Amino acid sequence: MISLIVNLMLPLTLLCAVILLLHRPLLARLGAHNTYMLWASVPLLLAGTLLGLLVPARLASPSLEQLQHYRVLAGELLSQGDNPTLNLILASIWLLGSLTLLGALLYQATQLKRLSNRAEALELPQALSQGPLSLTGRETSLVIKCHPEIDSPMLAGLFKPVILVPTGFTQLAPSQQAAVLSHELKHLTRHDIAANLFGYLLATLFWFNPVCWLAYRRFRDDQELACDAEVITHMDKQQRIAYSQTLLAYSQQAHLGMLHTHYGNKTILKERIMQMKKTHTKRPLAILGLALTLGLSGALINQSAIAGDKHNDEHHDKAKAPSPVMRIEPAYPAEAAKQSVEGYVQLAFDIDKQGKVSNVSVIESSPAGVFDVEAVKALSQWRYEASPEGVSQAKVQLDFMMSAPKAEIERVRVTAG
Repeated sequence: MISLIVNLMLPLTLLCAVILLLHRPLLARLGAHNTYMLWASVPLLLAGTLLGLLVPARLASPSLEQLQHYRVLAGELLSQGDNPTLNLILASIWLLGSLTLLGALLYQATQLKRLSNRAEALELPQALSQGPLSLTGRETSLVIKCHPEIDSPMLAGLFKPVILVPTGFTQLAPSQQAAVLSHELKHLTRHDIAANLFGYLLATLFWFNPVCWLAYRRFRDDQELACDAEVITHMDKQQRIAYSQTLLAYSQQAHLGMLHTHYGNKTILKERIMQMKKTHTKRPLAILGLALTLGLSGALINQSAIAGDKHNDEHHDKAKAPSPVMRIEPAYPAEAAKQSVEGYVQLAFDIDKQGKVSNVSVIESSPAGVFDVEAVKALSQWRYEASPEGVSQAKVQLDFMMSAPKAEIERVRVTAG
């Protein structure tokens, strides 16, 4: 799991960083609605990267003819000491962080459910059921509730959505009430609650990456800007002014919830009002194409990085060389390190359908017997990609060196894995 997270993190971080850095010019040129659609490139990127990681494993030959080389450096291993223990600690920290965030999600879902149950149903004025709301289909059964603990209107609930409004909502002018409800209905028709949940779950997987949290926050803000753009499309000047006044009325610092929208948000209040002065044409197909391009580009970047890391040598046969998904570094024998002894061990082994290594044997070693025990012990713990038939008589060579070779020295294949 950790290996998969690491492989996905590079392209995801690059894509989010590009969108964040170019957000202002994109918003100015494309508009709020089109900019919000660009975030569709994130799931496309993840899907493309997963395909890039899984497909080669399915197409790989079940036999391994070429001898793979991996280097084992004395200095690095002696300083690292217990590498498996470190990996276990890091995995435990990641799991603890993810479970904590998932617990926060569950807690908020419980709180929202309790708040919704305690709220009083609000009857929609007849004047508001006509015109801009145009309730149809699923929207006709939507319940509007009022509760004093609510500071800003919100759409809450994934399977049974409800609009929750503050107690002072009924004191607003009918046009302002209609604007608020229209905004929340846009969230409903676009399934924004499900999108928010998906974004939050991604953030829990990469909780240690600050770029992902910045992107999640920007995604949520773009969501509100896009809803504003949808609502004001057919409004005249006076209606837009009333809508702006409604935003000012609910400009508190609303809590960014995972299972509800946040209508009132003073951090982007100025940005939302400025966007109301602009109109942009929707370009769903063009923006979807751009999002698809960004997603595929990120996946290609990731594949290039993996290729550069694993296939540097031009003589390496990629089709016949499955690479380990988890590689335990052999311990460099202390006595050999003290005497600056270098050498290699060639090993043969089998890989079962689950990717586990078995039947490890030494083909050749130099100096004989110096590195054999540590090489066999480490290789027995390696893990490869699962395959329908497994691999028999795979071969690998572990080069034990005191330091990394110079760049000008030509080797068949040297990699850190």
